[in-house]
Amino acid sequence: MKIGITIGDPAGIGPELVLRTIPRLKGLDKYLIFGNKKMLRRIARDLRLLKDYSSIEPCIVETSKNVRFEYGKSTKSTARVALQSIQHALKSGVEIIITAPIVKTTMRSIIPDFIGHTEYFAGFFGIRDYAMTGLWRDKRIMLLTIHSPLRRIFRKLDSRMVSRKIVLFEHGLQRYFGIQKPEIAIAAVNPHAFEFSLGEDEKIRGVVGALRKRGVRVSGPFPADTLFTRRFDGFIAIYHDQAMVYLKSKKNGLNFTLGLPIIRLSPLCGAALDIAGKGCAELSGFRTAVKVGKKLYTNMRNYDRTLFDK
Repeated sequence: MKIGITIGDPAGIGPELVLRTIPRLKGLDKYLIFGNKKMLRRIARDLRLLKDYSSIEPCIVETSKNVRFEYGKSTKSTARVALQSIQHALKSGVEIIITAPIVKTTMRSIIPDFIGHTEYFAGFFGIRDYAMTGLWRDKRIMLLTIHSPLRRIFRKLDSRMVSRKIVLFEHGLQRYFGIQKPEIAIAAVNPHAFEFSLGEDEKIRGVVGALRKRGVRVSGPFPADTLFTRRFDGFIAIYHDQAMVYLKSKKNGLNFTLGLPIIRLSPLCGAALDIAGKGCAELSGFRTAVKVGKKLYTNMRNYDRTLFDK
């Protein structure tokens, strides 16, 4: 098992998360940190973490030039450092990648159509069927659509796409979480589900019925405002904020990219430019991402081995 760590935008809290988390983990020889030694050493000096830096220096893979930057001020140069960290991690052959936060606005100064880590990773691997999946404790929430304007979501909700995503999620719950016959609940598009539906929720209900006949244990659609209080193995949100309002209200929420040939996780936090360089970033999400990443990888290997043995 090799675990790749990207440093994110150096003007944000990404390097701090790495410097304060990775040195305290066991088995440092398993980790590859993709960044720049001089930049990380400077940040470690500013945060009084030179001892921590020394312990992980052998793990650092040089992926970019040393650039000047100011904490809290993301630029085209810092975005390029973040991008090169991601690119080298993807090409390295590691089985798990934990991504530190980037700043999307400056990333778009390099890649104009950049949307996010999820889409970039899927594009790198040429994956068509993938999904952003939020994790918090035993809650697993897959997003049917990701970073789409609400006006466009209704055009995307064709029956084939909904069916394909549900099947993808079922397989993901089996492969990564060890749930043989997962029970899945899907959210409604509209408030109170069918009360205000203009046909969207009826379409989802039709897909649910067809899949249940095929043995997929999916139910719904349910009103999204109370969905996550129910007991299911997995939940499907129709659009980004249905899931993220819930997940980001919790501590240690994670973003898992379902459908990739590797494990990719990140904490549900941004670059936090307002507190960068102050040494006060919350570490628990990043630490949890590493822990969960190892568990998902082990589950995946066990699942694949079982299929091979059959």
